[in-house]
Amino acid sequence: MKNTQIRLINRPLGALKVTDFMVDRSEIPPLALHEVLVKNLYLSIDPAMRSWVNGGKSYIDSVPIGEVMRAMGTGVVVESRHADFLPGQHVYAGLGMQAFSHLTEERLSRPLFGSQLTIIDAALPLPTYLGALGISGMTAYFGLLRIGQIQPGETVVISGAAGGVGTIAGQIARLKGCRVVGITSSDEKCKALVDAFGFDAGLNYRAGKLTNQLVTACPEGIDVFFDNVGGDVLNTALGHLRPGGRVVLSGAVSQYNNMRFMQGPANYLSLIVNRARMEGFVFTDFANEFERARAEIQGWIKAGLLNADTHIIPGSVDRFVELVDQLFSGQNMGKMVLEVHDN
Repeated sequence: MKNTQIRLINRPLGALKVTDFMVDRSEIPPLALHEVLVKNLYLSIDPAMRSWVNGGKSYIDSVPIGEVMRAMGTGVVVESRHADFLPGQHVYAGLGMQAFSHLTEERLSRPLFGSQLTIIDAALPLPTYLGALGISGMTAYFGLLRIGQIQPGETVVISGAAGGVGTIAGQIARLKGCRVVGITSSDEKCKALVDAFGFDAGLNYRAGKLTNQLVTACPEGIDVFFDNVGGDVLNTALGHLRPGGRVVLSGAVSQYNNMRFMQGPANYLSLIVNRARMEGFVFTDFANEFERARAEIQGWIKAGLLNADTHIIPGSVDRFVELVDQLFSGQNMGKMVLEVHDN
């Protein structure tokens, strides 16, 4: 049986290119004792993948040259020589951008993002474990509740609101009694934020001056700005903070392909004027609380209070670069998941 793997061969400059990776098709070796073979069914496509392949210091080690591209995934155990896992069980872990994951004893003992190979029940669709119950959900949950410390009645503004993190964050803020405004890149996405995800308003930053739109949508200012974008959007939002406002730095999609000349926040004096604060975080900071967070989010989903739909795209793992590019060009709505169709 052969495996199809996407391996990093160059540190990218700018946007990811197909030539930064190689498609490796090779035989899967027999399992040794305490090893597991997983057929990968769904793989998460995340903007952070761009930063995972950079060299230099970050919140997680860069993907080594020659190694399989990092990706969270859900799959089914097809063979096991490990006492804790049986064929037919559905699992969640950092499975990598590949058709099968041959998990050695060493790999099974080394959790990625606070998640070891975990058996999951299939009461919810498997892609949900990559979205609302995965990195996206944990980022939204802890970013809002622990870093942003949102309170009922506050105005929460979310950039990159139509993405995997943004759509979940907006819904959590609404469930906690906040007024929620999302910033996105098209009128169509603005409508979806309101109709499908329960936002109070959506702003298209390409439709006119964002500062004027924020004045209209948030006449009393912003209590919490949950930022996934950075750049000009962050600068503009800083000018609309209320006294005691909080800026939650979750990501900076506008800057990931511009790592050499990154644009920082020029309007930071607003933090002084408004006695506000700006704080970055990584969801793994709260890994010991994941179980509790997932239980609450799962309860919302089962009660019909949270829309956990994912944007599922079928195809081979060799579509990886194309799909990441869609995230940065604004073509995607919601959490993107690759449904793996490699043999």
